[in-house]
Amino acid sequence: MGITILCVDDVKTNLFTLEAIFESNRKDYNIITAMSGKEALEILLTTEVDLILLDVMMPELDGFDTAKLILKNKKTKDIPIIFLTAKQDDETIRTSYEVGGVDYMNKPFNVTELLKRIEFHLKLKESEKLIHLEKQQIQSLINLQDNFVLLTDGVKALKINSAIEEFFRIKSITEFQEKYGCICKVFIKENGYYHLGMVESEELWISDVIEKLKNEDVIVKIKDMDENDHIFTIKAVRFQSDLYILSFTDITSMSEQSREYEYEASHDPLTQIYNRNMFLRIMKDKIKQRVFANKGLSLCVLDIDHFKDVNDTYGHLVGDNVLKHLVRLIEGHIRTDDLFARWGGEEFILVFDFKLAEAYNKVEYLRELIEKENFDVVGNITCSFGVSEYKYGDSIDGLINVADKALYEAKNSGRNKVCQI
Repeated sequence: MGITILCVDDVKTNLFTLEAIFESNRKDYNIITAMSGKEALEILLTTEVDLILLDVMMPELDGFDTAKLILKNKKTKDIPIIFLTAKQDDETIRTSYEVGGVDYMNKPFNVTELLKRIEFHLKLKESEKLIHLEKQQIQSLINLQDNFVLLTDGVKALKINSAIEEFFRIKSITEFQEKYGCICKVFIKENGYYHLGMVESEELWISDVIEKLKNEDVIVKIKDMDENDHIFTIKAVRFQSDLYILSFTDITSMSEQSREYEYEASHDPLTQIYNRNMFLRIMKDKIKQRVFANKGLSLCVLDIDHFKDVNDTYGHLVGDNVLKHLVRLIEGHIRTDDLFARWGGEEFILVFDFKLAEAYNKVEYLRELIEKENFDVVGNITCSFGVSEYKYGDSIDGLINVADKALYEAKNSGRNKVCQI
């Protein structure tokens, strides 16, 4: 099918002139004429039109009001409208564009210029159609994915797939932007999972994720609309200089056995707190957060005094119960953000987001708490503590070594003490 152009003018001579121009220069254009805005609207109800040449000055329904009605209709809103008029004042020109016209030409017009402008706007319309079609195809492709897939500039989501809409019970990208802005805002802050507290500013989080993915998996936790936790692994690639495509794979429904393996790999089997490997992994992130946020970070190594005597006197089962009892006691008096791990034997590590003085007071409180606690068969026990504070450039080993030296000082000076270096 050829191109259909609707010419609207209340003067027959003007319509005849336009028909003659197209007949002489573009026989591939199918020309339809209307002598009023009302007639033009009736034609548009039944005929597919590619472009409209619309006179401004017409009785009853002028060109501007006709254009408003055309562009308000869902079926005809994308048809380009070029206004033709003898009026040349600024108000007429401004109104032509304000009501939605794509172009404006004065009568009498140059034939070559008119044809070129029509050709330009028809090509532009075709390009917009292709771009729209391409966007629809891309959206269809990402909607086929069960994973979350989104395009983002790092600050807000620009395109999301249907899996995200279903998970967050939203109907559009606009609704997602209004509620969350960036998907990073829904990451739960919890040890062992990636969250915004690990980066200096929110805008840097994707770059940070991409860097981390070179050496390890990045795992986040997100709540659904029923407050159920879901665990996702993230994949991220740079799409353009400032755009990224992200894919989130829900691994919450992994087999129970796999979950057990993951838990066993990160937790001490006796006390059920983090083991040494998991401590080291989380500690790396804590140091990074400390550098970005410029907050305090202190580490405490604690050891049960004369624990060998407990095992020798009461047996290892009683000794194990003492360890478990001690862990539950400490867990009940620290924050969820504090890091607590078994280092080995009767030795444990605590990490606080405090400066040294505040950490010392907290550990002194724990020391007194333990001293007063009744440990069933054994009765009372005591612990010795060594505390150190992170300084810029310190390694994890260096920080632990300083706390160890303080612990030895506590033991050598009578035990049941908190020492700092």
